[in-house]
Amino acid sequence: MAARSGIGRIARLTLFSGPNCSLCDTAKAELAKVRQQRPFELETINIQDPGQERWKRMYVYWIPALHVEGKEVAKGRWDAQTVNQALDTWERSPWTKADS
Repeated sequence: MAARSGIGRIARLTLFSGPNCSLCDTAKAELAKVRQQRPFELETINIQDPGQERWKRMYVYWIPALHVEGKEVAKGRWDAQTVNQALDTWERSPWTKADS
């Protein structure tokens, strides 16, 4: 499937998650719905893992959190529509992780 952005890039998403998190399971299912319609790269970070202290401090009460190209676009409870809106915004005016 070809990238939809005008510059031919695929967005890089980062999901900040944790163990035993039902909202995180829901978020993963919502991301899977979006992925059926449009491509993106996905990295999942468990904020409880060693070396993730920065993200744990930031999101301990707000997982799941989602970044598009390094920019926070959602945290807490969100759905496929939220992801699609964030990707639409990025595709209209792509930013990079360095811009965030």
